[in-house]
Order: sequence, then C-alpha cells, then structure tokens
Amino acid sequence: MTARAVISTEDGGWRRILAQNAIIVAFLVFVVLAGIVSGGRFLQPGNLSVILFQSSVIGVLVLGQTLVMLVAGIDLSVAAIAILAAIIMGAGGSERQQMMNLSGILPYLGFLPSIVVAMLAAVLIGFVNGIAVVKFRIPAFIATLAMSLALTGLAMLMTGGSPVHYPDPFYEAFGQAKLFALPLPVCVFLLLALLFGLLLSRSTFGVRIYAIGGSPRAAALSGIPVGRMTVLAYTLCGLLAGIAGFLFLARTGSVAPTSGGSLLLSTIAAAVVGGVSLSGGKGSILNAAVGTLFLAGLSNLMNIMLVSPHMQAAVGGIVIVLAIMMNARLDPD
Repeated sequence: MTARAVISTEDGGWRRILAQNAIIVAFLVFVVLAGIVSGGRFLQPGNLSVILFQSSVIGVLVLGQTLVMLVAGIDLSVAAIAILAAIIMGAGGSERQQMMNLSGILPYLGFLPSIVVAMLAAVLIGFVNGIAVVKFRIPAFIATLAMSLALTGLAMLMTGGSPVHYPDPFYEAFGQAKLFALPLPVCVFLLLALLFGLLLSRSTFGVRIYAIGGSPRAAALSGIPVGRMTVLAYTLCGLLAGIAGFLFLARTGSVAPTSGGSLLLSTIAAAVVGGVSLSGGKGSILNAAVGTLFLAGLSNLMNIMLVSPHMQAAVGGIVIVLAIMMNARLDPD
C-alpha cells in the first residue's frame, strides 16, 4: 500500500469518526457559546433542568422515530399515538372527569386500567403500521399519515373536541418528582435512551436493524427476517409513543386532541439533526438524543434572547438544512 493510500485510508477513518460524532461536538460548542451569549443565564442549573424537562416527551418520541428511520421507514403517526394514549390515560382520573366530558364518548376507566388500555392501544397501532408497510406494501409515508388522520379523528370523537382535565393526581406528582435532582420524566427519557442505545449497539437486534436499513435485499439474503424486524421496529415505536403520552400528561396535567402541535415535525427534525439518515441504516440513539437536546437548547436560548417566534422557526429550519448538508459532506460513503 502506498503512502498516499495510507493517508487516504486514515482520512476516511477520521471523516467517519467525525461524521459519527459531529452532533456531539456541535452541541458542546453550542452550549459554550450559548452560555457566553446569554451572559450565563443559559447555563444556570434551573434553566438546564427546564431544557431537559421540555425535551423528555419529544426525546422519547425521537427514540421511536429513530428505530423506524433506521429501517428506512418513517412514522407520521407517532405524535397522534402519544396524544391518544394521553387522552385515554386522562380518562382514568376521576368521576369528575367523566362529568366534564359529556360531549364525547370517552368513558371513565379508572387509573390502572386506563394506563394498561392506553399502552396496549399504542403498541397495537404501531403493530398495525408495521403490518401495513410490510404485508400490504403501503409506503410508510402514506400508511402512517393515514393512521395519524384516523387517530386524530378518533381523539376528537372520544373527547368531543374538548380538553381532558383532572387526570389522576399521580401524574402531577410524577411530573414534579425528582431523582438525583432530575425530574422523573427526564430520568425516564435518559433510561430509555441508554436501554435502546445498548440494544442497537450491542445486540443481534441492532445488527439486524442496521442491516435492513442498509440493504433490505442483502439482509434477506443473509437470513435476516426483514419483515418481522420491520414490524417490530414500528411496534416498538408505538410503545415508546405510549410512554411519551404518559410523560406528556405528567408534564402538562391536561391534554386535547390538538395537543400534538409540532411534536411530529420535532421528532423528525431532532433525528435528522442527530445524523439519522432518512434513507435508513445510519445513525444512533445517542446522537438522536443529543439532536433533541440541541434543538431544545436552541429554542430555549432564542427565548432567553427574546427572538420572535417567526425568526425562531426560520433559524430552526436553517439548522436542519445545515445538519443534513454537514452529514452528507462528512459521510465517507
């Protein structure tokens, strides 16, 4: 091997390492600059806790979206699943909640049954999404978009379009509780990120997920059950959306059919900023989680600096485009 070839190989190795960790470097640089620009307000423990707390719901949704994107799919129903789960769990609050919901068909379920029903529903919806994509060969974009519309309509029917108030006091207590100075929703997000990060990086499950995203045909030829693994990815995404619904209710104390707002776009944006490829097979849970924190921190900094909402949207869009361009340029393949 010539010296030029060695240098080229080493350059490719460095480019790969930089591509894999670019968002982490960018996030650390951003934190330092944000602290300077805000006069130290950004780095105050209370503000950092707020950023983490606000990231918990979106962060869990991003974990599910990442799993699906790694198998070259996308789930446009993930936010709708979370909101529907939160609505079902909110119905377990009290008899007073039932009386406040006269315009809808949402029944009083009770605390524990409502959680069980909500989580089972979230898992089932994720499974149906996977079956639609794998068995019926409906493009993921179309299948999950249709599911999102159906779930939004169902949520409106269940509530009559009214917010669900007065959930069980447990949710508020859970949202305010702390462990090691961190709000419990943040701990749930970090624990799930660690769990799925290890699952993808240190298990056969992860090897198969990346292989399917890289080349479904090659994965099938190597004996990987592509269909079953793809359905499993969508099912796990549904499960994580159900957990996010629980955290949403714990954070806000109420939920409405329209509460999803920009949650869906935020999940895709955070994953893309974290380096997860839209074509599948590339990215990591760690970087997706950092991408979530990066966007949440950027929004928080702009709020501190009193940047107008319209400008915030523009800046967010520019950051996403730059992230895609950087990942494409650093990718040695």
